[in-house]
Amino acid sequence: MKQIWQGLRTSLSRTVCIFTATFFLLPAQTEAQGLIRDAEIERTLSLVSAPIFRAAGLSPSQVRIYIVQNPRMNAFVAGGNNIFIHTGMLRRLKTIDQLRSVIAHETGHITGGHMARRNEKLRQTRGVAGLALLLSVAAAVAGGGDAAIAGGAISQEAALRNFFNHTRVEESSADQAGLRYMIAAGADPRAAIEVMKLFSGQEILSASRADPYVRTHPLWSERIRLLEDKVANAPRAKPADPTEAYWYARMVAKFNGFIGRPDRTLRQYKNDKTEIGALARAVAYHKRPDIRKAMATVDSLIKARPNDPFYWELKGQFLLENGNAGQAVRAYRQAVALAPKEGLILGGLGRALIALDQPNATREALSILEKSRSLDKANPRTLRELAVAYARTGQNGRASLATAERFALQGRLRDASVHARRAATQLPEGSAGWRNAQDILSAADRASR
Repeated sequence: MKQIWQGLRTSLSRTVCIFTATFFLLPAQTEAQGLIRDAEIERTLSLVSAPIFRAAGLSPSQVRIYIVQNPRMNAFVAGGNNIFIHTGMLRRLKTIDQLRSVIAHETGHITGGHMARRNEKLRQTRGVAGLALLLSVAAAVAGGGDAAIAGGAISQEAALRNFFNHTRVEESSADQAGLRYMIAAGADPRAAIEVMKLFSGQEILSASRADPYVRTHPLWSERIRLLEDKVANAPRAKPADPTEAYWYARMVAKFNGFIGRPDRTLRQYKNDKTEIGALARAVAYHKRPDIRKAMATVDSLIKARPNDPFYWELKGQFLLENGNAGQAVRAYRQAVALAPKEGLILGGLGRALIALDQPNATREALSILEKSRSLDKANPRTLRELAVAYARTGQNGRASLATAERFALQGRLRDASVHARRAATQLPEGSAGWRNAQDILSAADRASR
């Protein structure tokens, strides 16, 4: 454990970061190191996973699913009840139940306590520093180890690999538990074997060519044989839920639109006259960019579903990214009216108001961004906009603290310590903000040792 912890600490001290952001924060050249934040997609993942978590005896609110921007197929558990799934995995899976089988398997690792000893150090680290470490671990896995510990010793990469590798007993246990959860949730247990078969042929590939999921979840052929008899005798799955299928299709369309190349997405959905096809095309037009077609298409979606907050949010995003903050504010206001407790949507309205650069708008943005942060504490973009709002309203100490917290969440603890030290000199000693600054300074000091 000590060697593993040293490797992880080194990755932090080298300012390895994983950027938490909504889709529109991911530049086109961004490679595999980002977390994708999107209110609609996170809602869909909650809808899909809730039956699995309940079948496992977990409250859905106990488990957090993070989406890692990476084309490789992988999923893993880190830092307790946190499941990370690569976009490459989500885009490759064909059905809701295939996705549920991945979530069920990783839930089996959680309920089996397989990460308990390995996560001891992560659980001991609290607050912003703890989340920074957790996201740095995710970055290490997303990059196969090399990117997250660039410049480190080979032994550190090996430590990270050992940190995530599961034993034969753990894999079998998670398979059996996942199958039980799938059956209890009324999902099709055959989906578990379908997913396994996507990977089984990769066991003969070299480590550099195989998807990370093969390296951290080995023995695919053996596991398929062990499950086939039980799956054959399992009860029939419940009929597909039309609501779940609808939201799942929207999620896939969004992934294809935002992550895929626009021309490819437009060809893929060229003859799809459904709402789902229109959604994918709207995003592709926006990315091309063709703002006229993007706005016309998103407006057609809103006309069909005027009470859908996520379509209003999408319109606000399109407008804001094309420099029309005034109209973006109006679109985001409508989205917030329809979903007042969605932290990411509130953050979008706050960003649009900040973009207006007007005193009244800044004061309103400050209130909205503080509410957004109270609902979603792990969003560096909200902290960046909060820092701007605090600075514009003369609250320099709080602006420095928000900046320090943003850098800490990104794993940039050296930069975080500079702003935390500045905040500590400007905030009342003993106040909550002052104590937060001290926590960041302590975390930065430990990481530098």
